[in-house]
Amino acid sequence: MTVRDDTVSTTSGAGPTGLALPPAVPDPAPEDLAQPGTIARALGFILVFVSLSWLVELHRYADIVLFTEQPLALVTGLSLAIAAAAIFARGSRTRLFATMFGFALLAMLSYVAIDYPRLSLVAMMRPAWLITLAVIALTGLLLLTGRVVGWTIMIVVCLFIAAALAGQWIGLPTIAPDRLALYLLLDPNGLLGLPVRVALEIVIPFVFFGELLRRTGGGEFMTEIALSGFGRFRGGSAKAAVGASALFGTISGNAVSNVVGTGIVTIPLMKRTGLRAEVAGAVEATASTGGQLMPPVMGAAAFVMADLLRVPYVEIMIAATVPALLYYGAIFVQIDRMAARSGLHGIPANELPRFRTTIRAGVHFLIPFAALFAAFLVFQTQPQVAALTAIVVLIVVTAIRSYRGQRIGWRAIVEAGIDTGIQAAPLILITAAAGMLMGLISLTGLGFSLAGDAMAASGGSLYTLLIIIAVIAVIFGMGMPTVAVYIMLATVLAPALIEAGISEISAHLFILYFGMLSMVTPPVALASITAAKIANADMWRTSWEAVKLAWVAYLVPFLFVFSPALLLSGNAIDVLLAVITAFVGMTAVSVGIIGFATRPIGYLERAAYIVFGVMLMIPPGSHVITILINIVGAVVLIVLAAAPYFIKPGFSVSQPPASSKQ
Repeated sequence: MTVRDDTVSTTSGAGPTGLALPPAVPDPAPEDLAQPGTIARALGFILVFVSLSWLVELHRYADIVLFTEQPLALVTGLSLAIAAAAIFARGSRTRLFATMFGFALLAMLSYVAIDYPRLSLVAMMRPAWLITLAVIALTGLLLLTGRVVGWTIMIVVCLFIAAALAGQWIGLPTIAPDRLALYLLLDPNGLLGLPVRVALEIVIPFVFFGELLRRTGGGEFMTEIALSGFGRFRGGSAKAAVGASALFGTISGNAVSNVVGTGIVTIPLMKRTGLRAEVAGAVEATASTGGQLMPPVMGAAAFVMADLLRVPYVEIMIAATVPALLYYGAIFVQIDRMAARSGLHGIPANELPRFRTTIRAGVHFLIPFAALFAAFLVFQTQPQVAALTAIVVLIVVTAIRSYRGQRIGWRAIVEAGIDTGIQAAPLILITAAAGMLMGLISLTGLGFSLAGDAMAASGGSLYTLLIIIAVIAVIFGMGMPTVAVYIMLATVLAPALIEAGISEISAHLFILYFGMLSMVTPPVALASITAAKIANADMWRTSWEAVKLAWVAYLVPFLFVFSPALLLSGNAIDVLLAVITAFVGMTAVSVGIIGFATRPIGYLERAAYIVFGVMLMIPPGSHVITILINIVGAVVLIVLAAAPYFIKPGFSVSQPPASSKQ
């Protein structure tokens, strides 16, 4: 019996035709910052220089004492100028005005940076000139943030500002407009607060490390390692894409950057080996989105989480490990079952890089990664110290040894700094807007009000509360970056989860997961859009394929909030049982979704694999009911797996017709 397979391309009957690199595809952001002009490039380098200088405390060598808010104001101004210069760098009539506006904002925030100690005192008298400066700076920030990263975040901030100004009519404290403007600009709980500090001290160094790695051949090394390790197996091109994206994600933590960094190689390769364009794009989008979940570098939101919870970042890393492995494991199993169902073979050995040769050529790249892991896990240093350590080690080893002719040099370092600054500018604008959100929530008390509303809407049911928060996170995530969604919901709704009895880290990871899922969830799905453009595929079909591949990310958060064992918290036996049952159950559900075990399976069998797989994924803990659920799930799955060996060939329960889609 043959089953039609919509994961296989019907236009490509040939095998792979080589591993030539196709041209890169730009990031489909609301506004393109990928081709900045000279001004934006220079400002980008200065931004990175400011970040690294602050981290190594260069100012102390000149006996200069700085408040933390001073470099934060400077990098925010630089980011505004970069955004204004880069957006209109393509001959627009408004280019000159935009550049001048950007430099005016840079001048204002540079003044704030230089004179911050005095301004923070003068603000108590609320002088008109300082209020005017604050209004112009905040308005410029919101306009450019909306232009660069989408208007949703600007609209949300404006709604919170309106709520603060109209407090007396909606049951909130009344805040004078002049006080509000100065608070948002100068207070450490406003624009110049925790989110921008995380971007300055942690995210920029890690982005710089990733750029240095890319310019010295590290990205190519990771892709070749994944290809040599997985390429020869069935569905090898797709498995290699997952492996490369997981490796790249360990140092990037940005879904769209991961898609562009690895997808330009893996997506065309997947198409050449027989996968449909939509499936190839979905595999890359889903695998790249996991970069925000994969330790050691999980994206800006995870670093903000560590600061909000006041715990070492290594605790966040450890807690996120099993969910991340489940995420990538589910993608792997589904790819394997797709390939088995479709009869896809691996890439011929003569077209793959040799594993030993690749390792010998790039073994020096393992040293900075070893330094990074040692800094996190052995010495438990702060993330910024770990990043600086990895940067120094990478520069040293790549100066001594090259990879396929790519060696570090001053030009490569400068170019990496420029690209880092251009990439970091939108993120700093996002975090600045998120800082304003945090300040508004704190100043108005909206956090307590909205948390109470969520509890009331749930009717006291924890399950309902989780569903409400998950839906809100996905909806807001469709128009806002993950870090902004996380900060807003962690400030507003995480207290409701914690009050309901969920541990702090479980509550915050729950919000992070559903905020991140907007990267693959239609209608926005930026990672899926990027992958679809590279694959020349339909965005909607690519997004829905990605949702199917990422199913585990929609389920696992509901499991770990009830069982911290999946976050490696608790006694060893509970943790071991929870991990084993979760992985076996994940495999069963993935088999049911694809519809192929050792043979094509029918609708009832698929439903059974999914239902009883989910039952097995429920952490057993010490409760009799959950243990019984696990036992029932395990027994039924054993029967399902063993059935083909005892039932005559060709028999299947409710077998779908040969022409049906899988």
